This record gives sequence, C-alpha cells and structure tokens, in this order.
Amino acid sequence: MDALAPFRIPAAILKADEATYNWELGPDFLAIFDDEHELVKGHFSVEMNLFRSGEIANLDFIINGLVDTICDRCSVPIKLPISADYQLLVNYGDPAQSTDEVVFLEYDAPDFNAGKHIYDFILLSIPISQRIPDCETMEDSPCDATVLSYLSENQVDEEALRDKDSPWDHLKNIIDN
Repeated sequence: MDALAPFRIPAAILKADEATYNWELGPDFLAIFDDEHELVKGHFSVEMNLFRSGEIANLDFIINGLVDTICDRCSVPIKLPISADYQLLVNYGDPAQSTDEVVFLEYDAPDFNAGKHIYDFILLSIPISQRIPDCETMEDSPCDATVLSYLSENQVDEEALRDKDSPWDHLKNIIDN
C-alpha cells in the first residue's frame, strides 16, 4: 500500500473553486521520510485550504504541533510548540519548471501528492534555536531550574565587553588611515 495515498489530491479537486483537507500526523508519517533527514519526532495538525483562481490552485497550509526535542539551554527533553503557515501554487505545465513556490503538473496528471511538501513544511517550521521562550518565568517550566539558575548567575555582561578596548581597535585605525 502507498504510504502517501492519504495525501493525494485528485486532479478534479484541484480544479474545484474551494476545498479543505485536514490531517493529524505523527511518527508513522515522519518515518516515511526520516531516511532523508535527521529523525524528527512529534505530532502535527495540518490544514490545507485550496482556492482556485483560473488555472492556478493556491494551497494554504496551516501547521500546528509539538516537536519532541532537547532544550538548547538546559538539555532536558521538551515538547516545542510550532505554528506556521505556508503557501504553494499548483499549475499545469512542464514539471521541470517547478520551483519552491510553484509546482507544475502534467496536464494528464491524475492527482497531486502533498505529502512531501507537508513534510518539508514541518521541517521548515522547526526553529533553529530549540528552547521554549521565557521558560524561566513559567510556573511549570519543563526546563531544569538548576541549569537556568546557573546560567543567570554566570551571565556575561555584554555592555562591559563592548566598552572594553579590543585588541583589534589599533588595526582598525591603520585601515582607516
């Protein structure tokens, strides 16, 4: 059985004026693509709204979910919330001319598979800095309080570092002259 079958949008739907699809995705979906990227764990809700204008189908993807990861600050496992919106245009033409924003399908294509695009959008939604913002002020913070306390006590005063003479300042003066 084709694991991406639930993500196939029939060509007749692409020609409709409006349509909406909803998917609840988890480890089974992510495992389909994990050989391509670092293992991503989590659960996601994906809503796809299709609006057609002329021959172009505008697909709006709304992704919400939780990524299982390790906090960059205190190294404890956390569930990082993500929320993102993406847009993809689908048109008929030469598939070799497809770009990141516009996907071209053959005129006789029976369907459009959104599965790979959804996976890519999930990867794009995961922030580079994997930590919960303002976790130190949360009442039930998932972060390690001992590590956060240590970090706040040993925080470097960036203002003092900027005011301090840099050994490179003399070289900058030479370049300016």
